[in-house]
Amino acid sequence: MSLRVPMADLAPGERDLGAKAARYVSRVHRLRIGDRFVAFDPEMGVECDAELVGASRVLLGAPRTARTAAREITWIHGCPKGDKADAIARDATELGATRIVFVHTARIVARPPAARVARWERVAREAARQCGRGDAPAITLEASWERALDTRADARVCLDPSGGPLRDVLAKARGSLAFAAGPEGGLTEGELAAATARGFAVCRLGEFTMRTETVAAAALGAAALFS
Repeated sequence: MSLRVPMADLAPGERDLGAKAARYVSRVHRLRIGDRFVAFDPEMGVECDAELVGASRVLLGAPRTARTAAREITWIHGCPKGDKADAIARDATELGATRIVFVHTARIVARPPAARVARWERVAREAARQCGRGDAPAITLEASWERALDTRADARVCLDPSGGPLRDVLAKARGSLAFAAGPEGGLTEGELAAATARGFAVCRLGEFTMRTETVAAAALGAAALFS
């Protein structure tokens, strides 16, 4: 797969590559003048062929529609501790989520600051670059579980060991999806009740309880099989 570099406002012609991108293509990947790569705009879902014409100059071709997520998928997750949110953002991006909502729930260990969203966005853009995706999911931090659940989707699932088999819902699901999952300590009865009141089916991934940082990969991977 060709080297992919995120760039904003793609348009045909020559332009400055920017210091960060120039270091990335020249020092990290050792591209030389005349070498080619693919520039993509994760905000607009477009990409184009690019040729390095100077130390920090690039010649862009005509933009084209990039390969993007096949359908709308919202991933809602109680804020995990440490850097586990990075792994969740990375996995959710690679598996097609179009929106990621980290949310404060009753059993979270720490409340990340709003500034952490910028870090998660960088992780998602890098994941999109690596997997060949032309867009990146929108990422937000929500203080209310109930508000986070107020999302439109054709099928909605709240993941919890107490629920029924996830495959039963995914086999019938068509159109957009929304998933909700808890942090390390799981969800309270009240949070599960709030989810069911909003049309979420409570489902389990299997017979064993999974770690919070692996749930996104497992659930979204399963959804991909039924898409």
